[in-house]
Amino acid sequence: MDFKLKHQPSYSLVELTMNQGEQIRTEAGAMVYMSPDFKVETKFGSGFLSAIGNKFLGGESLFINEYTASSNNAVLGLATDLAGDVAHIKMNESTLILQGGAFLASSPGVNIKPIFGGIKSLIGKEGAFLLKASGTGDLFYTSYGAIVPIEVDGSYIVDTGHLVAFEENLTYKLKKASKGLLSTVTSGEGFVFEFSGNGKLWIQSRVPDGFISWISRLLPR
Repeated sequence: MDFKLKHQPSYSLVELTMNQGEQIRTEAGAMVYMSPDFKVETKFGSGFLSAIGNKFLGGESLFINEYTASSNNAVLGLATDLAGDVAHIKMNESTLILQGGAFLASSPGVNIKPIFGGIKSLIGKEGAFLLKASGTGDLFYTSYGAIVPIEVDGSYIVDTGHLVAFEENLTYKLKKASKGLLSTVTSGEGFVFEFSGNGKLWIQSRVPDGFISWISRLLPR
């Protein structure tokens, strides 16, 4: 399977070129265009209980679509609902933690399941469940705005609304923003995530709540 990431970072789209028998699983509604040589099946997510968790606690759809190429050079275009970016990571018996709503697509060897993020995730307005991607294969995830990678060596502070994904070896805690930071955080509660360890995390350059708030001020009352 080959892919191209197009129109980054604001209106990103991933175009897959697949050979006969290759498969990709996608978030429901992600397909933008495709050649006619695909078999498409709609299924519950990684088991019924995982799908329920995704739908109500992780931000994802109750269903996933599985595309199987029926001939060589089959083309499939995928995109997110929001005006944002798409990133790819090649999983090799590795694990990545995603915020709810960040999953776009994965090859069959990558398992996606919700995990409980604890009370700190509830308070941080990011949903009680995160998504754990593990295994081997291709993983595509999305954001609102551009995706920015950050190498953590020690500690790092991220506004809760901007977090997209992080490596499993990083630990984190939720904390109140200091007085000096209160005017800069976009999360309405004034909370930030403080990460510790050595690893990588990814943030999004914008947050949907900020756009919604801006639109709301323009609406007639």
